[in-house]
Amino acid sequence: MSAAEVIPFARSASALRDAQGDNPILTVRAGSVRVRHQAAVSFDLSYAGDRPMLLYVFQAPRSVAEQGCRPGAFALLKPGASLEIHHPEPMEVLAVAYDGDRDVMLRDLEDVPRGATDPGVRLLAQEIRRVLRDEDAADPRYVEALAESLLVRAATVAASPQLAAATTALTPHKLRRLTAFIDANLDRPLQVAELAAEVGLSRAHFTRAFQSAVGLSPHRFVLSRRLEEVRAALERTSHDLSTLAARYGFSSHAHMSSAFRAAFGATPSSYRRALAS
Repeated sequence: MSAAEVIPFARSASALRDAQGDNPILTVRAGSVRVRHQAAVSFDLSYAGDRPMLLYVFQAPRSVAEQGCRPGAFALLKPGASLEIHHPEPMEVLAVAYDGDRDVMLRDLEDVPRGATDPGVRLLAQEIRRVLRDEDAADPRYVEALAESLLVRAATVAASPQLAAATTALTPHKLRRLTAFIDANLDRPLQVAELAAEVGLSRAHFTRAFQSAVGLSPHRFVLSRRLEEVRAALERTSHDLSTLAARYGFSSHAHMSSAFRAAFGATPSSYRRALAS
């Protein structure tokens, strides 16, 4: 990945934190890896195909998620073929480029799957995001170790024959139907048993299949859909926060504010004030 490509990488760990308000992209070079985390903005990637790269999706619009690029999914890009990705809708993505000889572990993978999910990959990606976002003086050696572990885990999962079975338990058609059902019923409690029945699976099978397909538990996914609707409503309406809490299934205004801040780093009130300014 050259300096002229769309995804830039900072030279040192001192550049970990940019001003989120002006530049929602955090970048760092740590040893032999280059890491880039972008908040929910349009996603553009020009990949030259010269080194391994891992992409992990934290948030994606529904139109993109239905194409396999759903929250919790990752892709391993093998050297040898260039790639252009342009998504104008907001996405939160982690990109890690690996220098050196790390393509060795990918050479035996004939077709590295895209849209795969794995709890281990998810936890490592979340820790990298936390370090980039929350630690002003992060140790680049720790970032490098996390990034290398992420590649090893992702390559191991991609080579596992069990992965395909886990990720296809919920077909795209069933997942679209389930997402539509959830979105239509955000104003009331949604139980796992009810969601499982909607796609014709037992509760235990559904929970495992959903976690594998989406990368989130059913509860966390429903919460993320509620919060996305709240954020959209803050952007396009002037409804008071208590009304929004009731409309999107939160037990109280305080519950909604706490969950919103945990997800987006700002309370609904401060988010709305920022939009107004």
